[in-house]
Amino acid sequence: MPSRAGAAPRDGLRVLVHLNNLALGGAQINAVDIARTLRGRGHHPVLFAQGVDGPAPLVDRAAAHGLDLVVAGGPDTPHRAVRARLERLARDHGSDLVHAWEVRAARNAYFGPGRFGRLPVLTTFYGVRMLRGMPRHQPLVLGLGALTAEGRAFGHRDLHLVEPPVDTGADAPGAVDGAAFRAAHGIGADEHLLVIVTRLVPDLGKDAGAELTVEAVRLLADPRVRLAVVGEGPSRGRLRAAAAAANAGLGREAVLVPGQMPDPRTAYAAADVVLGMGSSALRGLAHGKPVVVHGAGGYTAVHEPGPLAEEHASRCMYGLGTGAPSAAALAAQVRGLLDDPGRRARLSAWGREWVVGRFSLESVTTAFEGLYRAALADPPGLAGWLRDAEQMARYEYLKPAGLRLLRRG
Repeated sequence: MPSRAGAAPRDGLRVLVHLNNLALGGAQINAVDIARTLRGRGHHPVLFAQGVDGPAPLVDRAAAHGLDLVVAGGPDTPHRAVRARLERLARDHGSDLVHAWEVRAARNAYFGPGRFGRLPVLTTFYGVRMLRGMPRHQPLVLGLGALTAEGRAFGHRDLHLVEPPVDTGADAPGAVDGAAFRAAHGIGADEHLLVIVTRLVPDLGKDAGAELTVEAVRLLADPRVRLAVVGEGPSRGRLRAAAAAANAGLGREAVLVPGQMPDPRTAYAAADVVLGMGSSALRGLAHGKPVVVHGAGGYTAVHEPGPLAEEHASRCMYGLGTGAPSAAALAAQVRGLLDDPGRRARLSAWGREWVVGRFSLESVTTAFEGLYRAALADPPGLAGWLRDAEQMARYEYLKPAGLRLLRRG
């Protein structure tokens, strides 16, 4: 633990931020961005995460912002050891409260520094479907308004909605030069570039959306259309195979899979159209790009003013389809955008304004500051902590098979 974290004056909140993991996923990036914004406001955040086998790109991202990040053990380190390290960090840091991101972090905080109500714990859950295993009487922040009713049905009694943030200063038209990305990948200025920035994982249908877009490009069969899928993950091999098949059928390199970029802003800036979900779709809008939203069950839709925009917002730029993916429908949506420059320009201007007004990092950080102060004003104490003890113990000690049954219940 760097000494400066423990030596900071007590003129701001001291927040211990427990990250879900060390991958460049939306929730982790959100956590780091909120932490650096808090620090800029005079608070003193410190980040904590369990170690992983292999690359941990979030370590470099935190270091680039000058944030303190403590990594404990590895993926197989026992919970007890991870929680003991988390408790020591809370003492060394003089933490006022713990901000846990996602389920595992919530449980570590509950049984670690939050045990017996010693420190208030606030959990943020930015998933698209509710999961069990989080305390029901501690503050729970959801990123999707559509999950509020489900959260109440799961027994949560202190729910708040804070939609995921976008750094609308760093993610902005003209903030970076998209020409560099095009040049690096041989994409001409006269070509239409579709961009997806995502973690290539089966979760939430992210890999399915990317593969559906590859098929849509094949159906378009337009020599001016290129697709770049930026990202890494276990599904990358399958996506590369789909890209190779599409390229062979079209007789050209229509689909690129360049891998992960620590800073993908040049890819967003280079795009004519961005496709994706969640924070990635929001970042595309922040860069002033028209966006096609992906989702489960083959869902795709152009993000545009009207009821659909509010539906997308309620699900954090995610949709629910019928279960019958249609590459032809997606190809038609893309074709409609590419053939109408005026429509693209209108959606670009509107999308940027919509994001700045609703999802800016500054406004989201202000919302969390208010929640932190409310938690400190009404700490749980032993009695509050014990209200969740029975149900948390069930999730802690049941075997994985039992947990799966509970999640179905």
